[in-house]
Order: sequence, then structure tokens, then C-alpha cells
Amino acid sequence: MRSLVDTGRAFGIVEAGEVVFKADVGAIGHGVAQIQGVWVHPRLRGRGLAAPAMAAVTNRIVRAGRVASLYVNDFNAPALATYRRCGYTERGVFTSVLY
Repeated sequence: MRSLVDTGRAFGIVEAGEVVFKADVGAIGHGVAQIQGVWVHPRLRGRGLAAPAMAAVTNRIVRAGRVASLYVNDFNAPALATYRRCGYTERGVFTSVLY
């Protein structure tokens, strides 16, 4: 985990020994870094923590010379609102087919 943090592929906010926010960079290629695993402690959801934390992650990726991208389920309204507040826009639709 330390190497992921040190190389800018894992981000977190820890308060009093408790993780309150985390996000990971799952894939990097062709100048793009894909953010995944975004999480806010359930006790702190709805308090405005996610948007500034995601903005910080996004800014770190962009300062490193990459485009920040992510995908989110269309039914996840809180996440969609957070990402929009950080400047993300929809660029495409991805569908998983399980069989």
C-alpha cells in the first residue's frame, strides 16, 4: 500500500487512525489515469467531504500530466453529483454484459 501512495496511485484521508476517504488509480495508459474505488466512510456521507477530496485527487493526476477519468454507475446519483462538482462530464457510456 505504501508504494501505491508513494507513486500517486492511492489516495486517502485518515483522521484519528480511521480512513474517512479513499480513491485509487487502477489503470494508467496513453496519458490517462482511471480513478476507481472512491469511498467515503458511511458515517460521513452527505457532509460535503467527497467533492473536495476528489478534486484534490483529480488535481494531482492532472498536475502529473495525465487526464483523469473514471466511470460510475448511472444510478449512483450522489457520486454523479460529486464528480460533476469536480468538473467531470460524461464522455461515453459503457455497458457490462454478464453471461
